[in-house]
Amino acid sequence: MPQRVGLALDLWMTTLTALWLMLPAYMSNMLPVFVGGGRPIDGGRVWKDGKRVLGDGKTWRGLLLAPLAAAALTFPLQWLAENTAWGAGLGFPAWGPFPAWFVLAFMLGLGALTGDAVESFFKRRTGRDRGDRWFPFDQLDFVVGALVFALLGATLLDLVGLTEGNLFFSLFTWGRLLVIVLLTPALHLLVNFIGYKIGAKDVPW
Repeated sequence: MPQRVGLALDLWMTTLTALWLMLPAYMSNMLPVFVGGGRPIDGGRVWKDGKRVLGDGKTWRGLLLAPLAAAALTFPLQWLAENTAWGAGLGFPAWGPFPAWFVLAFMLGLGALTGDAVESFFKRRTGRDRGDRWFPFDQLDFVVGALVFALLGATLLDLVGLTEGNLFFSLFTWGRLLVIVLLTPALHLLVNFIGYKIGAKDVPW
């Protein structure tokens, strides 16, 4: 019985810390609704199939400001992980030492939006319009982008000597990666449904 309890606690903490580490990406994925707008990334251009390259929903302002805002919002979370018994005692990880944590949080956010933009490109090529469902790509595009950019950012930080070793491999263990991939689609749908209910999104997915 104690062994089962221990395994359950380990699974619970792996789940919580996995979602905790992805918070910069989750926040960045939501923030364009509030900080986006302006000139679209594709400049209004259409692809050879006659459809927009990305669409009006992907703007330069959102691409740049949302990751910066997400990284800034990560600061109090970083402080909690480093300076409180709640963070250290329960094992919630920080995103690295300063300034590495800001870079890693920014790259998670930038990767999330880049992955979403890449998915939008291919989504348009399939004939789907903005707001149409494309499961599971709508839910996993930003996860893949966030993790790839986080790996690139952590590798760069290691190469320039701002961290001792690659932060990505110490933070994003296989167990946490599995949790992120499995739970993110459900969380994404929940957040979008809430956004739809409060009028921030046009569709509930």
